[in-house]
Amino acid sequence: MQILYSKFNEIDGLIFGTPVYFLNVSAQAKAIIDRTYAIRGKLKGKVAGLIVVTRRVGAGQVLSLLNSYFTFQRMIIAGAGIGYGLNKGDVRQGPGGAPESSALKEAAGVGKNVFNMIKRLNKDI
Repeated sequence: MQILYSKFNEIDGLIFGTPVYFLNVSAQAKAIIDRTYAIRGKLKGKVAGLIVVTRRVGAGQVLSLLNSYFTFQRMIIAGAGIGYGLNKGDVRQGPGGAPESSALKEAAGVGKNVFNMIKRLNKDI
C-alpha cells in the first residue's frame, strides 16, 4: 500500500476496475478500499472512473458500492463501464451495460471521460 499511497499523491485521476465476485468487489479491490481510509481527504478532487466485469449479475451493486466509496473520498466521478463474459477473454467481444454498447467501447469511453475531466480541471494539460 505504501507504493499506492505515493502514487495517489502524484495522480490527477484513476480508473478503478474489479471483477464482480459474489455480488461484491474482489478481495484485492476491497483491501484497497479499506486501506485508503487511512488517507481519507487526500483523494479529494481527483477524478475517478469505474470498470466492472461480471458473468451475469452484480454489476449494478458493485458500481453503487464504488460510487459510494469515491463519493466518501470526495472524488469526481467521470463515468463507469460494465463488461459481461463467461470465460476468459469473452469481455473483448461481449456486451456492455448500455444497450447497443460493447464492453470495450464503454471502457474506452470511461478513459476518455476521465482524461477530459482532468483536462477541464487542469487547463495546463
